[in-house]
Formats: sequence, C-alpha cells, structure tokens
Amino acid sequence: MSEYFLRINFADPNDPLSYTSVGSTKPGCPGTGKICSLLAENDGTGHPVITSQIQAQMVTALSTGVDQPLVVLRFLD
Repeated sequence: MSEYFLRINFADPNDPLSYTSVGSTKPGCPGTGKICSLLAENDGTGHPVITSQIQAQMVTALSTGVDQPLVVLRFLD
C-alpha cells in the first residue's frame, strides 16, 4: 500500500534515505518550487521505493511548478 514520505531538510530528492514516512495523509506543503513529499510504496525500512514513474513525475512537477499525483511541491527556501 502506498503512503506519503516527507523529504527531510531539502536533502537529495532522488535518495530514498532523504524521506521519512508520514502515513496515508497527504502532508501540508504550501507553495511550489521544491519537492516536499512523495506518494510511494514503503521499502520495508521506512523509506520510499522511488520508481521510474515517480522520477518522471519529479521532473514534470519541477518543470511545470504543479504537483503531480505522486509528487508534492513546496515553496523555495
């Protein structure tokens, strides 16, 4: 089952260790600009499985500034 993973302190968005599980509720991430969270399968250690579909949605979200089904953005810090 998919769950949301929150990115920790703007760490590398492509590294599963940069995220922590926050459960089934979409986290509040106001604004756009940087990746805030992902909706993904848990790898069994509390981190997301970052698939090619998620990676493609990361690129789309960052280039358009619009959240994608599996990727949530937040304001630039």
